[in-house]
Amino acid sequence: MSSTPEVLNEPRVERFTVASTVAELIADSKQHPLIWVRDVVQEDGIHILHGAEESFKTMLTLQLHESLTVGKPFLLREVKGGLRTGIAELEMKARPFGSRLGKFFSDPAPDIRVLPANLRRNVLSGPAPKDRIRYIVNWAKSEGLDFLSIDSAVKLFPSGCDLSRPDVASEVFNQLQQLPTTWIIAHDRKQLPGPFGSQSGNAEIVGSGRFAQDPDVVHQLIRPDGRAPMVQFHWGKMRDGEKLDPMPLFFDRADFRLYPLHPYLHLLSSPSTGRELISQAHPRFGWKERTAREHLSTLAKVVDSSGVPCVREITTSKHETRYELVSVPVALLESP
Repeated sequence: MSSTPEVLNEPRVERFTVASTVAELIADSKQHPLIWVRDVVQEDGIHILHGAEESFKTMLTLQLHESLTVGKPFLLREVKGGLRTGIAELEMKARPFGSRLGKFFSDPAPDIRVLPANLRRNVLSGPAPKDRIRYIVNWAKSEGLDFLSIDSAVKLFPSGCDLSRPDVASEVFNQLQQLPTTWIIAHDRKQLPGPFGSQSGNAEIVGSGRFAQDPDVVHQLIRPDGRAPMVQFHWGKMRDGEKLDPMPLFFDRADFRLYPLHPYLHLLSSPSTGRELISQAHPRFGWKERTAREHLSTLAKVVDSSGVPCVREITTSKHETRYELVSVPVALLESP
């Protein structure tokens, strides 16, 4: 049997416009907007999420799958949901990845498709990048996926393939055009010790500069302190959207999710006292009382779209301070 996968003859079902003038194209774009998650995910786009090791790239990607599938907000943005999504996990074998998924998703898990183990082996044994991508293309078509994540970009290249060659990288992105909306995890270069070790920007992606030039959208996660459960989400490139200031995300190890702006906001689904919030800081974020109180003091800096503080402080009859979320947070005036 040939090791080269057979490509399905029928193309992926897409919505093609019949517009033939500028006015018709503009009208069509307004009727069928491309943005799935404002300033984050663009329909039919190729997205790169890059960062150093242990910067929670996989965790954020799983959250995005969950949002696109069931309609949960993502990074404070509304998501329509109802999309059919799939994961091509090439870094981890099935059982370790299943263990990680079990920590992230409660029962029942949302209907997110996963590349089967036999197809994963076929991808990793492909003699050339185009052969590896074809297996993923065929699977994505057979599952009728709207959105696909690939972890990671380096696994699309066989051993010995020079990722720094622009022609090789460009050919990969040409092949990726056969896929639906794609979100690819990429690694950053190893950081150097000293003051110049923590660098940000698309040039940090391992491989050719085409990894930053060819995608439609590029995001980066930066973890300033490997001991702290916080990363910064950076907008590196947006062909159709706005590049915003970095957003802090806090990793809650109790539910394996990243929460934007402030670590305590998601704990205010009901009013809580400062003592209650501080008591949860250690099991969720590993913080001792001093650090927990420092973050508590910055709740007043979280504001809504009008610039008004969205957390109300109330002194109870027991002389405790109770915190209540009264509007939708959009920004943090002072980073914890």
